[in-house]
Amino acid sequence: MIRRLRRLAGYARRLLPHLPLASAIYGADLLARLRPGTVRNARGARTQGISVVVPERGTPDLLAETLTALELALREVAEAQQVIVVVNGAPRTDYAELQRRWPAYDWQFHERALGYNGAVEAGLAAARHGWTYLLNSDMRLAPDALAQLLPYRDDSTFAITSQIFFTDPARRREETGWSDYYLNIEFAEVYERDPGQARMARGNLYPGGGSSLCRTEVLRRYVAGSRDFSPFYWEDADWGIRAWSEGWDVVFCPLSRAHHHHRGTVRRYYDENEVARVIRRNELLFDLRHRWTRRHALRSLQRLALLDATSRRELLGLGLAWRAFRSRLATERARLNGLRFERITRDRWYGPQRSERRRPRVLLVVPFALFPPAHGGARRVAELVTRLSPEVDFFLLSDESSLYGETSEPWLLHFRGVHLLEGRGDRAGEAPLTVEQRLQRHAWPGLRAGLAAAIARFQPDLVQVEFMELADLAADRSDGGPRWLLCLHDVYLGSGDSDGDARQRAAIARYDAVVACSAEDAALLAPQAASLIGNGAVDRRAGYTPSPDGLLLFMGPFRYAQNLHGILAFLDSAWPALRAEFPALRLRILGGAESAAIAADDARLRQPGIELISAFVDPTPHLAECTLSLNPQIDIRGSSIKLIESLLAGRVCVSTADGMRGFADAGLQALIGSADIAGMAAAIAPLLRDAAARHRLETADSDVLDRYTWDAMAARQRELYRSLAPEHPP
Repeated sequence: MIRRLRRLAGYARRLLPHLPLASAIYGADLLARLRPGTVRNARGARTQGISVVVPERGTPDLLAETLTALELALREVAEAQQVIVVVNGAPRTDYAELQRRWPAYDWQFHERALGYNGAVEAGLAAARHGWTYLLNSDMRLAPDALAQLLPYRDDSTFAITSQIFFTDPARRREETGWSDYYLNIEFAEVYERDPGQARMARGNLYPGGGSSLCRTEVLRRYVAGSRDFSPFYWEDADWGIRAWSEGWDVVFCPLSRAHHHHRGTVRRYYDENEVARVIRRNELLFDLRHRWTRRHALRSLQRLALLDATSRRELLGLGLAWRAFRSRLATERARLNGLRFERITRDRWYGPQRSERRRPRVLLVVPFALFPPAHGGARRVAELVTRLSPEVDFFLLSDESSLYGETSEPWLLHFRGVHLLEGRGDRAGEAPLTVEQRLQRHAWPGLRAGLAAAIARFQPDLVQVEFMELADLAADRSDGGPRWLLCLHDVYLGSGDSDGDARQRAAIARYDAVVACSAEDAALLAPQAASLIGNGAVDRRAGYTPSPDGLLLFMGPFRYAQNLHGILAFLDSAWPALRAEFPALRLRILGGAESAAIAADDARLRQPGIELISAFVDPTPHLAECTLSLNPQIDIRGSSIKLIESLLAGRVCVSTADGMRGFADAGLQALIGSADIAGMAAAIAPLLRDAAARHRLETADSDVLDRYTWDAMAARQRELYRSLAPEHPP
């Protein structure tokens, strides 16, 4: 007990001079809880012109390679340029030849070593342009490295970082430019993620100090505030957290590439013990400024007391305490207002600005993961966005973030910005929800807050809400903001629940425009006006070949309950008769990822002749291989994409009458109807017996089908955008 008291007394003596710092971090935590403020959304002027700051100490040989590569990279930039080389702590005479080779560059010579932060600050003082690229003197830029960054200079962007490779390809890639962190309650721990073959820009925890393009004025302020980290390490991490907390974006651009020679300047001028000491001190300072380990302030102060005397002395002063207070307060307020630093690299994706012309800005809001498209609604959004993105700046706010990943990138490339989130509280095995319960569940508070932040960040002309499940979001819309469009993949009105219908109609009425996917759905909405933009399909008729024998195809992800119920009913009531007459007949089911677990518990999906594919796949080869397709659905709304997809691939589709919703009156000869699922066997058998008759049907609807391609549907969507955003038409 006495030993413990003595130890505590020792801590107190060591910490007494740090009373201002202790007060600062306690005060910041308390004030953040009492006055959390609101979500911050920073926005800066759109400026052009690039200054390049190259801190340099004692490596003129590597600097020559760096400047040679930089010269080539600047040739690809059609803007005003400036290069500032900050030589510090090295003889001027060592650089005479380099000055002769690049006389137009601004050369600074400082007799004493400035440290990294000091050298950057000196260079920024001379920067003339709105954006500054920080370039290590041992970093070689690819010829297009700077040009690749320029389209990401959005109003809300603070910094864009290049991807880093080592000049030694055999070396493990611990440095990539894509920064993230591990949550560690003992000490702050950051690292750099491996982007693999990624092409799309992503959220970045902080901009690497040797390969990043930053807003000059904002960076000046951050660098002035990070002098406490001198002479090296953790400064750039501090800039990134300050930027995110203030509402800026920090972006990693994998297509901008730089190669790092990595001859460590720091370790040539400081011994290992001193380097380790400064790293420990700065890691703790970073934690004190941002509460990064999430520990109680007392635990951090205990760590401070255990530091060596030199480090404790360097962390003294009212100025340092004030800067820690301001940074910690801003970071804590950002957390309390929903900023999740641990999700930055996973949930934020960015696309380049594709045109100098102001284009319509459309924010899509969806309750389900879209990409890769594993259900009909996702396929619809993917096809329309792909066709319209050359004319429209799309942004995406999506729930179910955990279902996105690297395989989503080809579709996300069509968006200017993407924010993902998750947390609505679905529970495995719970009973089906009513429509009213689904509306409440899907428009959860986190999504509402995310939408408000996305509107402030992306400044859309149009908020496009997908699916009835999110219709309640418009209750939060403000006067004078963007116009709102509700796209109803399924209209649930007319189910016999008058109170539920009234609730839905009240939600729908808050929108400026409504889209229905079938004429039957539009009729249910009356007297609410609705634009009819039906479901379409990829036009595969140019590659048509006559259908082979022996394979039925059902393209129905089990995530949609009607698909699962329909195919199981088909297996019970129609499949046995077909197999009895055609013993070699096979049925291929594209059931999606959910189907594997269902098949494990249901022997009907494992019987002879059934081929279940439990993954997202391109249907093209399966359509080419099939004899005809099935659509055994009952009581659906909207319209069935799988039906029109089959016809536009030159394959007959046999459907229930309910499944023909949206297409029943189109006069399509290759669409064969049946009153119910059991009756589908009688409709399918003649088509299996007579291949010639089947082949005639496969090419009979060419003129009619032109109206049902995705191109045709995109044209309708384009006209709707023009009517809703006439100031910036596509």
